[in-house]
Amino acid sequence: MDVRRLARTDLNLLVAFQVLLEEQHVSRGAERLFITQSAMSKTLSRLRELFDDPLFTRSAHGMVPTPRAIELHGELEQLLQQMDYLVSHHETDPTQFSGKFNITATDHFALPMIPALMTLVSTEAPNMSIRVSQDLDSQFRDMTEGRSDISVGGARSDIEEDFVVETLCITYPVFLLRHDHPLKELEKPTWRDIMQYPEISLKVLSSQGSRGSILRSRVNRYLKLSTTILETPDYLTALETLSRTDGIMFAPRLSQDFVKATGAISSIALPGREGKDPVEVVMMYHKRTQNSPIHKWVRSHIKEIFARQQERFDQRNAT
Repeated sequence: MDVRRLARTDLNLLVAFQVLLEEQHVSRGAERLFITQSAMSKTLSRLRELFDDPLFTRSAHGMVPTPRAIELHGELEQLLQQMDYLVSHHETDPTQFSGKFNITATDHFALPMIPALMTLVSTEAPNMSIRVSQDLDSQFRDMTEGRSDISVGGARSDIEEDFVVETLCITYPVFLLRHDHPLKELEKPTWRDIMQYPEISLKVLSSQGSRGSILRSRVNRYLKLSTTILETPDYLTALETLSRTDGIMFAPRLSQDFVKATGAISSIALPGREGKDPVEVVMMYHKRTQNSPIHKWVRSHIKEIFARQQERFDQRNAT
């Protein structure tokens, strides 16, 4: 591609050329472009110079395109259609998207989101594939450099101004445990009661090694008093261990409905004010993707998924 030659070319000439090819008449072409006949004649002269060809010859019924003009017509029409699509505002057609969409989220937030999102993707965007990463340490760098498109998780204070943050829902922290755990027999377990039982810790593997949940840091002063019987990055392993031991696992209430569906896992609220301390679940993405149609399509569905979660949670609290 000769960029310098293109820079010297008035692309409006191509639009005028297309109109002349359709009308085959200088006056009618000028009317369509809202210019004078004289201006259109000058444009035709410039086109002849640009393509080094007469382009049209006069006849009793108007202008007849030359073989060179006919040859250019097919390519020009397709080119202008592509340019029109490029510069116009158009809605996303997810069925036409083909590629990978990258989401960063730990299992606590991926569990209520990804299966529901994949249901929509499989029917509305069948050529899209979803990749989920749990590497929270590099999430902002990955979004900046295009390796990740969206991150979903708990709100945090270290967000740079190049990122957009949208609240998805409000949830609360709980302890997950087996459905017949001894703590379930207590009306209001205290921290002293809870710390008698060992913790199962969900550790995320990342490029910096393993790390615990940011949310978990809120109650570290209590959890450090308990024994840890298992550290694992695998959610299913942690849940299966919960169902077979007296272990407890810190988690946002958001994922509770999904793990309780197994029938083996239940939950208890955190004692005191810690159990009433809300967790804001947010979606983060880089500003460079803010106006991308396919990004907007995915983000809108993620917001709908979490809005339904919030509605169900609010309805249960109201009863």
